[in-house]
Amino acid sequence: MAKVQADIVEWFDDKGYGFARLKGGTKRIFVHVKSLEKGLSRLKKGDELELEIITGRTGKPAAKDVKLLDAKQLANRLQLHLTTAAILLITVNLLIILDKAPFDLVVIYSIMGLISLYLYGHDKRAAQFGWSRIAEWKLLSIDLFGGIIGGLIGQARYRHKTSKFIFQARVFLIVALHSFLLALFGSGIISLSSAINFFV
Repeated sequence: MAKVQADIVEWFDDKGYGFARLKGGTKRIFVHVKSLEKGLSRLKKGDELELEIITGRTGKPAAKDVKLLDAKQLANRLQLHLTTAAILLITVNLLIILDKAPFDLVVIYSIMGLISLYLYGHDKRAAQFGWSRIAEWKLLSIDLFGGIIGGLIGQARYRHKTSKFIFQARVFLIVALHSFLLALFGSGIISLSSAINFFV
């Protein structure tokens, strides 16, 4: 099962266990000190965690492979996503204002971005409530075909997939590709039709 993010709502230091709750969720997840990452021996209420949910001995949700998230590092990561999304959005609009790209370009980014934003939100809720998940390749495909701005916003808004290194490497590879294509638009080397042919 994929890892999800949760907050500690109770921790009994003398007993070596506590309970966490997924962001936006209602069910409590049992967290035992033995499930914590190496070097971590205690938690406190409000700590943000990354963990895998399994079925515990009593049949209720329990945590496995628990990692404490660094709040500053997480905030910087989310800020990077929002900043990158803003830069891409401003670039697209500038290209259209300067008549360097057709208006269809912003339409594509808007529609695909909204789809991507929705899918990240849905997949986050699916992870919280145990619903059927959306495959990562589908999320990345939507981002690749114009949904990258909405995808970045969705990842930051829902704090989803931001801790998965391989996934994030692929996301920013897509960012680099779109940045390159927008630069080609700005230089007049390509048009919208040639960009579509590039992807297809």
